[in-house]
Amino acid sequence: MPEANEIQNYLLIGSAIFLSVSIFFCLLRATLGPRFSDRIIAANIIGTKIIVLIAVLSFIVGESYLADICLIYAIISFLSMVVLARSVIEKKEEDEKTWYEL
Repeated sequence: MPEANEIQNYLLIGSAIFLSVSIFFCLLRATLGPRFSDRIIAANIIGTKIIVLIAVLSFIVGESYLADICLIYAIISFLSMVVLARSVIEKKEEDEKTWYEL
């Protein structure tokens, strides 16, 4: 009978493989999405799944500094989504102003 650590490693490796495959499908959604909002949401999901993947790899490898990298990546992902949303809102307001001016 396998030990608990061996079962835990298999489970963590399986979850890392599953996350990698789901990141690939989200990447397809981000490139092929019919609307711009689909692309933004897919990019946000990719960032979140990469954060979870780094956390899982932190447990597999046994290195605690990867948790710090997770936090830094989460902050950068959040800030990039805020900047992207802000630029989309400004672009939309700009388009509405030009429509009213016509």
